[in-house]
Amino acid sequence: MNYSYDDKYLFTGTFRSDKSSRFGKNNQTGYFPSFSLGWRLNEEDFLQEVESISELKLRFSWGETGNFEIPNYGAIGLLSPSNYNISGNEINGLVQSTIPNPELTWEKSVQTNVGLELGLLDNRIFLLADYYNTITSDLLLNVGISSVSGFETTLQNIGEVKNEGFEIALKSRNFVGDFTWETDINFSTNKNEVLSLNQKGEPIFSSGQAGIRHITRVGDAIGSYYGYVVDGIYQNQQDITNSPFDTQAPNPAPGDLKFKDVSGPDGVPDGRITPDDRTVTGSYFPDFTWGITNRFGYKGFDFSFLFQGVEGNEILNLTSRHLKNGEANFNSYAVFNDRWRSEAEPGNGKIPRADRLSGNHGNNARPSSFQVEDGSFFRLRNMTFGLYLTF
Repeated sequence: MNYSYDDKYLFTGTFRSDKSSRFGKNNQTGYFPSFSLGWRLNEEDFLQEVESISELKLRFSWGETGNFEIPNYGAIGLLSPSNYNISGNEINGLVQSTIPNPELTWEKSVQTNVGLELGLLDNRIFLLADYYNTITSDLLLNVGISSVSGFETTLQNIGEVKNEGFEIALKSRNFVGDFTWETDINFSTNKNEVLSLNQKGEPIFSSGQAGIRHITRVGDAIGSYYGYVVDGIYQNQQDITNSPFDTQAPNPAPGDLKFKDVSGPDGVPDGRITPDDRTVTGSYFPDFTWGITNRFGYKGFDFSFLFQGVEGNEILNLTSRHLKNGEANFNSYAVFNDRWRSEAEPGNGKIPRADRLSGNHGNNARPSSFQVEDGSFFRLRNMTFGLYLTF
């Protein structure tokens, strides 16, 4: 439904109902309402005489959407082929491969948005600015369960995640006429935070061939990097003696990585480096992204270029397990030219010593912040030049 009063006060309302057979028998239908309000202030009498303002609108919207992106038959206990041995004879059979969940239902996201549209000088300068806050609940996640059940995971609705940030777009027509110049600038931020998970608030660990490398826990971004936090490099034997005892380093020596004592079993630093000291080491979410496009035109010629930047995101470089571990089992990154060689030659203070058998000494290749790298970049993404001819 759309409604406009005097071309100043705007309302839009929608309602939709969706049904998916992927969910439990009694929870297949989702209901998703939304509405938006707009106020065109430039149409009000008190702004009619302000010639520099050609457009000024305030917007507010609220809406709910659903997600059903799970495998087909995700709520049903499926069977898979499996062979049985009966009296020494191999018999074809079936085994249950997934746990049924008749209560499985839609993942829902509720978003609130506040926006501003501002046009100046006959819209030669036009600004769009938005603040958004999205709460996603009943996440569709494969959750680890006790192996006593005979399964490793089960698909559940669990947890709540928040995304909030700003989006700003500015467009300007700097020159008009035979020679034209237009500029588009965009800037956006997004903060992702897990608000809740299971009843006990226990984190969810994600593992692969490189072991457990990601964690989803309350208070941090979903899928954050997980490992030990590097706290410098041992410079001498006294440094090793004065540092927390590292239970994961069989025989550390000067030049090995020093790791931070984050916490013991009770959440308080205990003077020992143990698997309990693994924590969040970074996130792939950037602090902000931006872009700027300039377009020029003169008669039949046009030229444009786009710069793009991402700031604050981090990359978990799993290749560095082999190329930045100091063991030289493979070719190494050039950063090892700046490695620690001695207390008198500490290198750049970030790269440990070369050690063919690190696993028997400092265990420098363990999952840690040493393998997390800055992913920020700035680049010329696109550049075009055109010529238009008429005959």
